[in-house]
Amino acid sequence: MTRAGPLSWLSGEGWIVLIGGEGEEREESGEIDVALLAHADFTRPIAYLPTASGSTSEGETLLEDYADLGGPRGDIVPLFSPADAGQASNHLLLAEAGIIYIGDGQVLPLIRALSESLALQGMAESFLRGGLIVGVGAGAMALGTWTVGQEEGAPLEPGLGWLQDAVVVPQFVGAAEMPSLQAALRQVPGVVGLGIPQGTALALGPAGQVETWGAGEITVVVAR
Repeated sequence: MTRAGPLSWLSGEGWIVLIGGEGEEREESGEIDVALLAHADFTRPIAYLPTASGSTSEGETLLEDYADLGGPRGDIVPLFSPADAGQASNHLLLAEAGIIYIGDGQVLPLIRALSESLALQGMAESFLRGGLIVGVGAGAMALGTWTVGQEEGAPLEPGLGWLQDAVVVPQFVGAAEMPSLQAALRQVPGVVGLGIPQGTALALGPAGQVETWGAGEITVVVAR
């Protein structure tokens, strides 16, 4: 594990990037996109993972925008079931990717499909070789140890665990959402809560770098 302050994340040569959410227009994510591409290996493609409630059109738009910025080519990799996540072809697409981008939407089916799968191994192989693991909105939440349920007061669900003992709350709007974040943290002692607003990213690097990309401020709450 790599550590910096209260944060701990999987060790590898790549970056983990948590984006609180995109604005209504893709242009609002421009600073984050530029920072992502600055850390990317352009000889390796992008792999976009749509969520159950997301559409492939969102991934297609993102890949087109990155191509316009001079970024690498990309593929959409739908992993809607354990069978999808167990396919050798999908494992290869993820292992070879330089950026793996988890879209916004309902992520619990994706988390369950990825659990102990070939696809998850592919993500780890990419990250070990310098790949960027990026989650936007609920996709960022999926990278924590726990995820917050959609209904208020719902129990925490397991995440993918790329951040150890952490809960990520995307679309965070500050004091108005603090009670719900604190309530989630009370369910699991010792967990760190990360509130990330729209248009803002928390980037965690291989040498313990902790960077904020975008205009907003990130809230860190440590459960007691």
